[in-house]
Amino acid sequence: MKKWLALVLLACCGAAFAAAPGVVYRGEAGQHPVQVALAYLQDKVSNSDGQFEYQRLDIQQRSQGEDFSHAQVSVEIKGLMDDSVASERYRLKMVFVDAAWVITEQQQDHTCRRGAKGYTKQLCR
Repeated sequence: MKKWLALVLLACCGAAFAAAPGVVYRGEAGQHPVQVALAYLQDKVSNSDGQFEYQRLDIQQRSQGEDFSHAQVSVEIKGLMDDSVASERYRLKMVFVDAAWVITEQQQDHTCRRGAKGYTKQLCR
């Protein structure tokens, strides 16, 4: 009975740790949340020469009320030069820890040129 109870507790604790947000990317001290987002998405927003192949880049930063130690940055890359994917969106949740912004969660989706309207995670046709 004790072994069974220990296994159940271990499984529950493991699930709790797995659900806890981790560190996706850590910015440098002194960087603003938008700077951290652009550093993390560097290869998505331009090539190594700094050139890009899209029409518009929209960046929004949000915080909850007066809690300025948490932020969400949304980066939308619109007008992609792709025949099936029209735009991509990255939503990054951040927290300020030890003098630096840390991305704890990333969500990515896109819009398709054909088919369903709005953002989706499904493959475009």
